[in-house]
Amino acid sequence: MEKPDLIQWLALSDKKGLITPVKVERIFNECRSLGPLWNASPKDLQEWGLSESNISGFLKYRNYVANKSEYQRIIDSSEKTGVTIIRYIDKEYPQLLKSAEDHSHTFQDPPLVLFHKGTLFDFENCVGIVGTRECSLHGHVMARRLGRAVARLGYTVVSGLARGVDTEAHCGALEVPGGKTVSILAWMNPVYPAENTELSNDIAARGALLSERYVPGTQFGKTAPGNFVERNRIISGISRCIIAVESGPEGGSVHQARIAKAQGRKVFVVKPKKGNKRAFEGFKLLVGEGATPIDSVKPVAEYLRSSPTGKIEERKIDSFYQNALQLSMEK
Repeated sequence: MEKPDLIQWLALSDKKGLITPVKVERIFNECRSLGPLWNASPKDLQEWGLSESNISGFLKYRNYVANKSEYQRIIDSSEKTGVTIIRYIDKEYPQLLKSAEDHSHTFQDPPLVLFHKGTLFDFENCVGIVGTRECSLHGHVMARRLGRAVARLGYTVVSGLARGVDTEAHCGALEVPGGKTVSILAWMNPVYPAENTELSNDIAARGALLSERYVPGTQFGKTAPGNFVERNRIISGISRCIIAVESGPEGGSVHQARIAKAQGRKVFVVKPKKGNKRAFEGFKLLVGEGATPIDSVKPVAEYLRSSPTGKIEERKIDSFYQNALQLSMEK
């Protein structure tokens, strides 16, 4: 499918909050392209529902990015590396992410574009598994077991390709015949951390790599560290629920759990080993904020079977539910 307006989508994606995805979709549906937006008059913008401040900001930004050569280079590079650019209005865009409403209005809207590499385009039955990079042995073991367990139940494991818990969750899913996993990256190219480049290739072969950015940061002054925070809303946004394996009280998993809660997602947290003070502090904090403590996949499976969003897979799970639970947490 030809997408002649990709430059405009990428430019708008770089300036979050300027025009909401819902309004962008409305403009696209009316014009069948975002091209006319770049030539719209203030009156046109007002009729499309933009406020005076949004109109002023957009007009300045439109002039600022008049030289769009950088976006064309991204498009060309994506094509060469087998990366597909999915717009908010495309049928391949994850519908659960698109409908994820931030009830706290604290976090950002869903991405206007997603860079996709891999074989999987079905994101309807995903479970997020997250945790610290510097996890204990218990954290490593539980993350991999849970990755296997979730995959055996027919769900796609979602994580962030980071060291520690993320890596173990992805590997656990890939150990299951037919298991699928999706990695949400802070940026698509280059793979970070570099040590997981081979793992990213395995994930793309059995699932997908997703990111709202092609390269770290932007040419408009943003720095790469913030990209890791931004991706958290995608991990929980495409997931039915989130499992936090291990985190300190100030860890990224705590931030992830709060985003998930704001999006209306169920949060589970793995009980830590005795003596791990930092993990226990994170565990206590998450439980205090409403997370459900677990020491196996069973409560997660039961939630997925009983929740309205889990009914798609109910028949599939019932057919081998007991066997999967028995095998899922083996030593």
